[in-house]
Amino acid sequence: MKLNYVKTSPSQNMTILITDYIDSKDYIKVANSVMRYESLYAEQVGFVVPPKHNDSCVGICMAGGEFCGNALLSAAAYSRYKGICLDENFFVSSSGSKDALKCRINVLDLHRFKVFGQVPNPLDILPMDIKVDNNIISGNLVVMNGISHFITDYAVRKEEFDKIMNQLINSVESSALGIIPFKSIDETNFEINPYVFVKNTGSRYFERACGSGSLSLGIHLNNFMGIKQARVHQSGGIIDVEISDKNYISTEVTIISEGTVYI
Repeated sequence: MKLNYVKTSPSQNMTILITDYIDSKDYIKVANSVMRYESLYAEQVGFVVPPKHNDSCVGICMAGGEFCGNALLSAAAYSRYKGICLDENFFVSSSGSKDALKCRINVLDLHRFKVFGQVPNPLDILPMDIKVDNNIISGNLVVMNGISHFITDYAVRKEEFDKIMNQLINSVESSALGIIPFKSIDETNFEINPYVFVKNTGSRYFERACGSGSLSLGIHLNNFMGIKQARVHQSGGIIDVEISDKNYISTEVTIISEGTVYI
């Protein structure tokens, strides 16, 4: 199989967009192949599809059908980069969202963009305690369509991540799961170390930046501390979150490369 792709970097959360149409039954095979070190090497793969909303200029679908914030921002950047949509404001259709999502693009240069993207509201926020060895780790599960994130201010040790994830897999029905331990830098700046599992591909990654995880932290902070805007620092960069009637994330997206990949 020979496929065209674009590789993007939203705050170093390396993302492959497959721009050729393929049958959805092949999504998992293609995603697992191109994420490998010996292939294009990325943390996630999205598939550019015809938009499902009349007012959207492009559609993006993940292999597990989940919503992915950085894939949304990448699809918006791709749309502007390829001249599919030249407006500053436009809509993108995304898996994991029943509504078209508004995006805004600021062009920094030919292949760099500051992208603002609307993200779906969470379905629920649930308190959760997870027992790991002799520790009780308390937090909240932010449930979204296709992905749920466990938000905690507990300082998770490296050897504890998979133990927590295994318990989440056994207790939470979701296409994808994240562990988002956070700490406060000041009143509006926070730091996270996102760890994400996708059921259909079986992948587990410490992501260098996580859009939906950043959003989930913002939801948590808004619910329990009344914070409406947050700068979420992670190893790859900063994702800004704004919580209101409609929620938004934003970060810089760079087009890294484009070409052909063989499966």
